[in-house]
Amino acid sequence: MAYFSNKEINLLNIHYGLKEMGWQMCSAFTLAYLYKQGLSLSNVFFIYAITLFTRTLTRPISLYFCTNKGVHWTLILGSFMFSLRYPAMLLVDGVGLKLIPFILISGLADVLYWVPYHNYFAQVGTSNDRGKSVGTREAISTIVSVLGPLLGGIFLAVNKYVAFTIPFALAIIGIIPLLKTHEISLPNIPTKEERKQIDSFGFKVFIGDGFFYQAGSIWSLIVFMLLNDSYNNFGYIMALAAVFRAVGSILFGGLIDKGNGKLICIIGYGIQIVIIGIRGFFAYSIPVVVACDFFYSIAFCFSMTGLMTAVYNATKGASYPIYFTYYTELGWDVGAVLSMVFIGIMTYFGINVRFGLIWSVVGAIISVVCLCKYYDRKSDKDKHHSELKHLPQRNMTQEFKAS
Repeated sequence: MAYFSNKEINLLNIHYGLKEMGWQMCSAFTLAYLYKQGLSLSNVFFIYAITLFTRTLTRPISLYFCTNKGVHWTLILGSFMFSLRYPAMLLVDGVGLKLIPFILISGLADVLYWVPYHNYFAQVGTSNDRGKSVGTREAISTIVSVLGPLLGGIFLAVNKYVAFTIPFALAIIGIIPLLKTHEISLPNIPTKEERKQIDSFGFKVFIGDGFFYQAGSIWSLIVFMLLNDSYNNFGYIMALAAVFRAVGSILFGGLIDKGNGKLICIIGYGIQIVIIGIRGFFAYSIPVVVACDFFYSIAFCFSMTGLMTAVYNATKGASYPIYFTYYTELGWDVGAVLSMVFIGIMTYFGINVRFGLIWSVVGAIISVVCLCKYYDRKSDKDKHHSELKHLPQRNMTQEFKAS
């Protein structure tokens, strides 16, 4: 099957599925877990903002390892560091020194994992089937993640040690497929002048995604409080949303490869903006929550596949891919940290946490504007190349003889 013809992508997807299974058991619960440990709402957001900011402070470490040890080597190291997030969460007990390991390990794990991961995925894939590759990955991870919230909610309700030990084990097992993938050549290092010429598309679009994703993550905390702080019921709701999200990823990825990237992004982000508004003002009952999750998840298949297809293709086409990824991820940090700070300030002054969702709308608008410009440029380039191919070829031999 064409979908599964790339061995490196297949192994990368197996790794990602295992890691994502563990992450889904905990990620949706992170803000809720911190809140449950006795932190006020504003402190939850401020602490998480600090956690995200450590990504920015430690990001040069990731770049150093990628350029000196290799992208593949750094990805394996990052995968191991990612697994340590779960034991670190066990230490959290209110506001205190025990938060420091969680903050530092989370920030370092993110930069050591996501910078090489996105770069490696971009390098071993091809632009011709990028949408399908991204769609397949999202479908696999989504299907796997259906079980994650269910199990995570059950385990957290029973025993937090089991709840965080199992994701740790899955993250370690997920390193095995990476050992069967190959290293790519060491990235070239640009001069200071060349760095200034690196395309800023990734940085700008990921500022939007940072706002969009991180501000949107407060919805899970809102649902958690709506369910009377029940981990178990929360897990069922999150799992149901994951089922919805699995419906369209592969299909929409294929449509992007056929040149519909701009339209898919507009549809995806447009629907999500509408749903965010409904969540903020009308979602106060479980049926409405489930309905919102259904439509939001379908739209997510559009927006995420459109976003990452553009980013991966831009990464592979960049003169210095690892630096493009570095600045792209830096943009995400900017959006994510600012969103948590803004929401923290809002809740500190007594503004309903639901109004924090407005920052997700801001992020969606930034992202869709950047993506539309990207796909327009890509369409113009493809049209130009097509016109060049159809120009009559000069017969140099005949011209030489005639002269």
